[in-house]
Amino acid sequence: MLSGEILRLSAARHPEKTALVCGARRWSYGHLDGLANRFANALAGHGLVKGDRVAVMCPNVAEYAVAHFGAARLGCVLVNLSIMYAPEEVVDIIARTRARALVVDRGSCAGIEAVRDRLHGVEPILVVGAAADLPGAVAFADFTATGAETPPPVDLHDGEPVGMTFTGGTTGRPKGALVSHHARSVSAWTTALEHELAGDDVAAAVTPLYHAVGLYIWFQAAILTGCTCVLIRRWDARTFVEAASRHRVSAVLTVPIQLAGVLEEGVFDGAKLASLRKVVASGANVPAALIARCRAALPHARVFDHYGQSETGPLTVLKPWDPPEKYATVGRPALGVDLDIVEADGRSAPPGRAGEIVVSGPFLFDGYFEDEEETRLYFRGGDRRGWTGDLGVRDADGFVMLVGRSKEMIVTGGINVYPREVELVLERHDAVGECAVIGVPDEKWGEALVAYVVAKDGSRPEADALAAFCAAHLARFKCPREILLADEIPKTPTGKTQKPRLREAYLSAAG
Repeated sequence: MLSGEILRLSAARHPEKTALVCGARRWSYGHLDGLANRFANALAGHGLVKGDRVAVMCPNVAEYAVAHFGAARLGCVLVNLSIMYAPEEVVDIIARTRARALVVDRGSCAGIEAVRDRLHGVEPILVVGAAADLPGAVAFADFTATGAETPPPVDLHDGEPVGMTFTGGTTGRPKGALVSHHARSVSAWTTALEHELAGDDVAAAVTPLYHAVGLYIWFQAAILTGCTCVLIRRWDARTFVEAASRHRVSAVLTVPIQLAGVLEEGVFDGAKLASLRKVVASGANVPAALIARCRAALPHARVFDHYGQSETGPLTVLKPWDPPEKYATVGRPALGVDLDIVEADGRSAPPGRAGEIVVSGPFLFDGYFEDEEETRLYFRGGDRRGWTGDLGVRDADGFVMLVGRSKEMIVTGGINVYPREVELVLERHDAVGECAVIGVPDEKWGEALVAYVVAKDGSRPEADALAAFCAAHLARFKCPREILLADEIPKTPTGKTQKPRLREAYLSAAG
């Protein structure tokens, strides 16, 4: 299926139904479908053709949906830019992808104006808001209005690329994960089935659309099934609670930091969240305690955990009926996912043994945009299986537990230690809100473990007590050499811990 067809078919079923709620605006499926065609034809009128790149740098606004589906219908490739990017990062990615058009929200106009003369070949620049916010730019609405409302006459097939999101930014230069129409339509179907989305759902889009899980996984699945989508422009837990009450939100996908914020004392309001029937946690390791807390706070809701990548879409799902002793896992492989855990010698790991998660299926991305070396490493087996770089352990029941990244594995005294195993132990301590374990150089052992711990509200953990707790539950070589208390742990916008930043901070402080 083509991405543009996902919207067209839902609009054909119920053209008058509300598709998007964005602030005070409510757009029907028929209206959104027409705007997508108009945007596609306006791009074509400006000389863009199939294969050209169109960059978008916006929060969760209705125009993002128009740009996504419209560019897809012309066969253009959407370059999804984080609104958190510094102007220099925008210049770099625009240059590497050779984007021909840019859609930018008014909140990012100042940064774009500062580097406008270095965005070579980008014409037009479209502003969501008043064009005056960026001199020389065109208002998105005015530009779209110039296009015809009929579908653009372009010959497309679903194996062609539809967009790219950027990954690897916590460890180096971001890589553009290029995905096809087919791969992400498979992901949308998988998400709809696994998370039980239906046409009567009101689905909140709270994770950024410029991330794969926000746009290609959750949002496309919601449009595919004919949900009404409530777009939350920028995340704020209280804003979400009020929106959930006002619009009767029934389904939401969150990253752990968002879910934890909603459940905080002073924010959580059971009456205002009474309509929530489906809650999905995704994007990073979800502490077992957070899942238990959510299920206790929202007993009427079905709570899911979901693990996947920008390169793959959803890979595993922890279901609402799975027992509490499985909460520390990410569930079992999703429908259609062929997942194996492979040891260093290339053999499948038996239950209880760690290895790299390797997957295959029609959901896999095409590769990293114009980066043959990184693409070769991801598909290094030569058989189109994806080597995720994530380390996992499968238990006897088929549930998968994440134990870290292959590049994060710590070798101390010649023995491999998986940071996630240590973090899971610390998270069981009553005084620990969250934690992160890193490896640092050690003259004797090669590497040593250091744990950063954020206290749970109202708690005052002592490093010695935490060390004793680790010693009681872990082999000696797995125990952190140091346990440091921190006010917060740095994360990406999707809630993934930025361990390189922690390591740099530790080494800088140590001189």
